[in-house]
Amino acid sequence: MRALDQDLEDEIRSHDADVDTNVAIDGIETMEQIVCAESRFRTGLPVVFALPALFVASLGLYGGMSDSVSQKTRESGIRMAIGGSRGAIVQLVLVRATKLVAIRICAGLAGALLLARLIASLLYGITPFDILTLASGSLLLASVALAASCGPGVRGANANPMDSLRCE
Repeated sequence: MRALDQDLEDEIRSHDADVDTNVAIDGIETMEQIVCAESRFRTGLPVVFALPALFVASLGLYGGMSDSVSQKTRESGIRMAIGGSRGAIVQLVLVRATKLVAIRICAGLAGALLLARLIASLLYGITPFDILTLASGSLLLASVALAASCGPGVRGANANPMDSLRCE
């Protein structure tokens, strides 16, 4: 934002001094600066809550996929015992995670489109049905979810087939 001209600011201060000498002016801002600051605050506040929510969601997915991989240890062991590669095991886990994430992203997009009119007054610079924003948000969520699923996939692929067959 551009600052006020120094001449204009001096004129406002001198006018204020003519009206009342006991009142001091601390800061002078244009209405445009005030409105932009409020809009930046309203736009930035959801980000403050969205980042921890994204982190918690990725932890939840990591935990869920880790539990799923540990429950399917025997299946992974059999696959590896009959010649399956570690890459195939990781791919299997990532395909499962991709299916889960795709279903949930579709449900989230449907909910976002249904509730878009409710948040229309809070949006600044975009429309409630902005395809680029919805697509980039979905892509971000999908990439975080797949990154969270890589750890359990690698752990499942590194399991010893003989140990996993013996444990059951």
